[in-house]
Amino acid sequence: MRSDEIPRYLIVFLGALVALGPLSMDAYLPAIPAMALDFGVAVVTVNHTLSAYLIGNAFGQFFGGAFSDQIGRKRVGYIGLSLYIVATFALAFVGTVEQALALRVFQAIGGGFSTVICMASVRDIYPVDELGRRFATMMMIVLIAPLVAPALGALLLPFGWQSIFLLQGVYALALLLLYVRIVPETRQGRWEAFSLKSIFVQCADVVVRRVDGRFLPIRYAFAMGLSISVLMVFVTNASFIYLEHFGISPARFPLYFGLTVLGLMASNLFSMRKLTNRNAGFYFRWGLRIQLVCVLLMLAAAAAGLASLWVFVPLMVVTMATLGLIGPGGSARYMSFFRELAGSASSVNTTLGFSLGGLLGALTSELNDGTLLPMVAVMALASVIASLVSWTVPARAIEKTEPASHTG
Repeated sequence: MRSDEIPRYLIVFLGALVALGPLSMDAYLPAIPAMALDFGVAVVTVNHTLSAYLIGNAFGQFFGGAFSDQIGRKRVGYIGLSLYIVATFALAFVGTVEQALALRVFQAIGGGFSTVICMASVRDIYPVDELGRRFATMMMIVLIAPLVAPALGALLLPFGWQSIFLLQGVYALALLLLYVRIVPETRQGRWEAFSLKSIFVQCADVVVRRVDGRFLPIRYAFAMGLSISVLMVFVTNASFIYLEHFGISPARFPLYFGLTVLGLMASNLFSMRKLTNRNAGFYFRWGLRIQLVCVLLMLAAAAAGLASLWVFVPLMVVTMATLGLIGPGGSARYMSFFRELAGSASSVNTTLGFSLGGLLGALTSELNDGTLLPMVAVMALASVIASLVSWTVPARAIEKTEPASHTG
């Protein structure tokens, strides 16, 4: 597809499709205490449904992106959205937390299939120098979901937490109908090309890709995965932080949660205007540095017992805002190394982020002692390692084209 053939609405649709993830994560955050009450379990136990979604999503993204390199982007999108819709409507009728956990995994696998193709689709159709700005634009659209999702959840809560999952299912159904009717295919494929073995070959090729003799692409993916897991840990514990630890009401929860989203939107707006492939590495590294400083300040405040609401919220807002530099900058550099394997590269990148986020989120739930210290300590560990990795990649772009063939 040539640049002049790209529909203007395509980047908007891709953003709306990726927004399925934050909608699935954030809309029911205000309802977690109510779900715990209905299931007869602790809030921390229901928090495991967030980690289950992250891990299931990682599984779906790993296979979905590589499948799309073989059979085409739209076929994978159809499969993913269909699975997501069935699992989501079923979630509205569960009676135990165990049933919710199982269905959240299936919902997440469908969501992973659906969203992993979006980054690959952007790589399919836009020039390398536009990737950073296009990723930032897509992320700006995505951020509408976490901004409004908690408010929608709080608004629907009087009708029962089940209504939140019904809303998610209707949203996904609308996306599927639009996908069928108006969205063009960006990467053709054939069912005959389907090969489970080749998926692992393709993803292994992405992981071991060398640039100037160094494993540069996977370093970008690993650093981004760790930095994004800081966000995942926060989202996993958001209900505990605001509703239990700080004792705010469910009605005010969207306000405090939304502040972090507004900070992230502001930094994404900056990336939309300023990011190029040449300066992407510079903003990527500076985003990681600022994130590290903020997380370490939160850790010090939590350890000293000084992490009040008015200390915690501003630091968390800036911490999350750094992802508006880290995500678009790192994604632009990482995806520029791939073209034919764009789906597999997207699989590896997003799988790392969701796997690390899910595992670290689950760890913070297990370590929960009623304070902020375990959560912030895990965030600090992830941020420290991400910053160390970033120091091993160049700040300036390296021009590199992908060889013609990689699949086995």
